[in-house]
Amino acid sequence: MHFSTASFLAVLTASFATAEQMQINYYNDACSSYAGQVDVTWATKLYGGPDNCYNYHFGQFANIANCYEGRCLCNFFSGQNCGGNNIGQANNGGNCVQVQNAQSFACYYS
Repeated sequence: MHFSTASFLAVLTASFATAEQMQINYYNDACSSYAGQVDVTWATKLYGGPDNCYNYHFGQFANIANCYEGRCLCNFFSGQNCGGNNIGQANNGGNCVQVQNAQSFACYYS
């Protein structure tokens, strides 16, 4: 079977598009009683990508446990579809944010 360079690059690009960019952990308390995680594969480039939003609520606190990019951050919102108030921002710098009333979040990387 023979693949052209263009075909190979298309397959390679598609595999990167679904790669995990960061892992968000949820906790029942101030980031010590683990409750679950979300593996983020839909984040967009900071200051250059389209908006993204994920409707999800679980736990009282959250942090970015693993960032597989240079920099990761997520904004948590009180309403679905990233509406309502921005109630906190997590980044990959040893953070722990209260997200008790969050109904959605959007994540970015650079």
